[in-house]
Amino acid sequence: MRFCDVLIEESFLNNQTLTYSCQDFDVVVGSRVWVKVRNRDMMAFVDAVYEANLSDFKFDINPIESTVDDAPIINQELYALAKYMSKMTVTPLVRCLQTVLPNKLRPQSSATKPKMEKGIQFVALDQLKVTQKQQAFIDTFKDKEFVRISEARAMYTGFRKLVERGVFRDVSREVRYEPVTIDRSYDVQTLTPVQQEVFDTVVFDKAQTYLLHGVTGSGKTEVYLQLAAKVLEDGKSVLFLVPEISLTPQMIDRVSMRFGEDVAIYHSGLNDQEKYEQYLRILHRKTRIVVGTRSAMFMPFDNLGLIVLDEEHDSSYKQGNMPMYHTSDLAIQRSQYHQCPLILGSASPRLETYARALKGVYTLLELPQRINNQFPKVTLIDTKQALYQKESAILTPQLMHAIQQRLDRREQIILVLNRRGYMTFLKDLETQEVLLCPNCDISLNYHKAQNVLKCHQCDYVTHQIPLGSDHKPLSIVGSGVGTQRLEEYLNQKFEGAKIARMDRDTTSKKGAHHRILTDFNNHKYDILVGTQMISKGLDIENVTLVGILNIDAALGREDFRSVEDTFNLILQASGRSGRGDKPGEVMIQTFNVDHYAVQYAVHNQYKSFFKQEMQYRKLAQYPPYTYLISIVISDEKEIVALNRATNFIKSLNPDNFKVLGPSLLIRIKGLQRVRVILKGRDLENMLAQVHLAYGIMDNKGGVRIDVNPIALT
Repeated sequence: MRFCDVLIEESFLNNQTLTYSCQDFDVVVGSRVWVKVRNRDMMAFVDAVYEANLSDFKFDINPIESTVDDAPIINQELYALAKYMSKMTVTPLVRCLQTVLPNKLRPQSSATKPKMEKGIQFVALDQLKVTQKQQAFIDTFKDKEFVRISEARAMYTGFRKLVERGVFRDVSREVRYEPVTIDRSYDVQTLTPVQQEVFDTVVFDKAQTYLLHGVTGSGKTEVYLQLAAKVLEDGKSVLFLVPEISLTPQMIDRVSMRFGEDVAIYHSGLNDQEKYEQYLRILHRKTRIVVGTRSAMFMPFDNLGLIVLDEEHDSSYKQGNMPMYHTSDLAIQRSQYHQCPLILGSASPRLETYARALKGVYTLLELPQRINNQFPKVTLIDTKQALYQKESAILTPQLMHAIQQRLDRREQIILVLNRRGYMTFLKDLETQEVLLCPNCDISLNYHKAQNVLKCHQCDYVTHQIPLGSDHKPLSIVGSGVGTQRLEEYLNQKFEGAKIARMDRDTTSKKGAHHRILTDFNNHKYDILVGTQMISKGLDIENVTLVGILNIDAALGREDFRSVEDTFNLILQASGRSGRGDKPGEVMIQTFNVDHYAVQYAVHNQYKSFFKQEMQYRKLAQYPPYTYLISIVISDEKEIVALNRATNFIKSLNPDNFKVLGPSLLIRIKGLQRVRVILKGRDLENMLAQVHLAYGIMDNKGGVRIDVNPIALT
């Protein structure tokens, strides 16, 4: 008799399976079935199928209700990847499977047929005469496999006559997501000797991780493209990963212009249907090139020849919710499965990554010079001096003068301020009490454009000014500068200048990234103001000035990575200036002009920064000298969260690692939070202990486990 073990989304089960008989059904591993659990119909993943006798079981076995799929919806490799993720992130396997699959294929969903769209396709010319318009229509579309009806009608309203004559025929296909791109041309470039050496070092058809450490503007992307060309010639697929949605249009441009193939796009900005369509395109081998963000790692390739993970230092590659995986860890697993190279590219690699390259775990490749051989001039502006002289705390006269110079020369400017909103710190004028979010222990921010008070942690929004003890509206005063306030200030000081703002508030709508960047690239805007998202990988030749404001907030963060993050922000933002023929300049306003992270970043000295920061990491025994696991337990009541954390610690057997905590964190989204940190050198043992402690918890809700966290704040 045939039986199957299935996984359902029930936290009490952890990774345990339920057994059902499936004698009357054609069930395969990786497919979905309907089962009854406690009198509820639930969709489940089939984890195993086998023959056994009913008498072998010491409990009653029920049959499955029905099958959802005739074939596996997840291939063997991705199923194994989900199991690896489950082990390394201490997350139930079913949740990892849900992460791997697009929403429409997840267990709680029903199977969905793809949407279809109608079009026409050229067949052959007939013997009848054609008009001039008809001939132009035929010439335009005769080589296209699919012409949308809207596209055909826009060129020739009488196109149906050609269909009726058999010159074209009606066809249909699955709806395709049309990627947005930035209107710009990229010429194929001859590799420099240094680039060629990097290219020649990469071994194809072998699992090996390469760290391409190249300064900003050194031509890393061109190396990626030429490596991809070699892989595509061999009939294999390529995966390009970027950290931000805002970078996908530029990468799509570069890839599609080079290879002329349809490029599958995959990122969080797509809706469920679009993600599903893109997933199916890869599954059915309709395209061999994918450009995407973190979630594109789970595309169902069957013949992957190259993985490129650009800007590998970026924190966006870390998943913020369980399973809290790092994309590079999964990329290594896929590289090993497909026996293909993995390229990690960055001008400022994570310290852990560079340390592995120096040890020989990864192969180190270097591009130490810019293609145009000129780095931007960097000027440090001491904000303390500006305050002493009662100058503007937003933009100093020196930076204001530099902005005006660029505007006069019709050049463009990028200003990076990693705080959105208008005023970032609000308090009552009379009591001096900070205006806190009712759900979180942090200050509300004032957003002038919407005239609201907003919490940047839980997204609480109110139009009402809170009442004081006398039941009258508080007298609120604010301080701090956000991107909205900076934009307003620039509009006041530079009348006539066209200014765009790019932050979470302005990019929440679909396609907003594309619209802002395209308009800026086409010089519809003179100044681009934004948070750190605009410091990542943008390549706009007319930008000759980058201003970096208030980096002291990043330096002052109570986290062991704050110095590294500050160094990265300066180095990456600086790289946006002078990428064309015109010389670039970078101006940095800071209270900490002598800080080593600032000084090393200003002089583009990554290796010197690496050596000094590694000394501090070694003294404090922080990664890469140890591994960390963070466990945060949340509850509405502080005492409950503390008790659960204490019981978790009691379940551990810390022979060769330290347990730090429990420690109270600030309240977020109405929940009190308690954190426990494990620190040690034996990650396998630490993981085994956490799996055990997590497995015996009666209530697994409100538990957030982060292996190798990128931040502890």
